[in-house]
Amino acid sequence: MRKPSSIFFFVVLVLTFVFDQATKYAVVLNIPWEQGNPTYHFGGENQPIPIIEKFLYLVHITNEGAAWGMLAGKTYLLSSIAILALAAMWLFRNQLGFSSRLGQFTMGIFAGGVLGNLFDRTYYGHVIDFIDVHLPIINYRWPAFNVADCGICIGVVIYILSVLFEKEKN
Repeated sequence: MRKPSSIFFFVVLVLTFVFDQATKYAVVLNIPWEQGNPTYHFGGENQPIPIIEKFLYLVHITNEGAAWGMLAGKTYLLSSIAILALAAMWLFRNQLGFSSRLGQFTMGIFAGGVLGNLFDRTYYGHVIDFIDVHLPIINYRWPAFNVADCGICIGVVIYILSVLFEKEKN
């Protein structure tokens, strides 16, 4: 049996990575950030830019940790985990459904997101987050995130759903 081409996977990976880095670069150039204060900080010129008032804002926030700031300051550990996750995904790609277009898409968007945040950790020493969602009905502010985070989450969710629906078909 012929092995599936990896081109689609790499196209999705590169597009996710480039879109992530382009949006972060735009944030770095256009939204001030108070050097030395890598937290959710607004003061002076660093104000959230409303996209949808009381719901969606653009910000320039840095995160030295993982989701919700967990493992803050553990750059080497988080980078190592990212590299191991990418290596494991590639080594076990056939068992994970790489032969299908959907499998290549989910792995490509996931890997592009992981590489986007890994690049930030390596280049900046932290991840740049800029999408800020507020849920005023329950008075909650979701932790800021970025395109790479979206790629990782979307890839995982689609993958899990595809596995669940595949099992139901059988």
